Amino acid sequence: MRKQILLFPMMFLLLIGCRTPSPLVVKPIDEQQFQQLVQQRAGKILVVNIWATWCAPCREEFPELVRLADFYHSKSVEFVGISVDFPDEISAKILPFLKANHANFANYVKAVSDDEEFINIINRKWSGALPATAVYDMEGKQRYFKFGKINPAVLKKQIDALL
Repeated sequence: MRKQILLFPMMFLLLIGCRTPSPLVVKPIDEQQFQQLVQQRAGKILVVNIWATWCAPCREEFPELVRLADFYHSKSVEFVGISVDFPDEISAKILPFLKANHANFANYVKAVSDDEEFINIINRKWSGALPATAVYDMEGKQRYFKFGKINPAVLKKQIDALL
């Protein structure tokens, strides 16, 4: 009986600490929609990761992004992923990848009319190499950009500096 009494509060704390996962939905995003996403910050920092299912470094770093998104979920930080796979690969490739990696943040698929324009909107110095990660402050100004696999400690430091 005593074990049951002690067990109930522990189970309650575990339950309230867990977030209910929202269903995975991947929507296309174009240049204008991306710019709106960056500008409509609602007082939140935005971390954007550009990735692809066929990109080995992207697949390697994705679990770190999931952990960081989970760490910052109660703070004013929003994580967003943008896949550069083809929009018709959402069901076949993108969603299975996101489910397998327990994605806990919004994801889109690039559906742009001009790849070069999209690259320049993200960062004019970016070649388009994957993965790429950008951090925007609460006003929508890019404060950090990295192409190549992220170092989670460095990304955390960049985010913490803006909080």
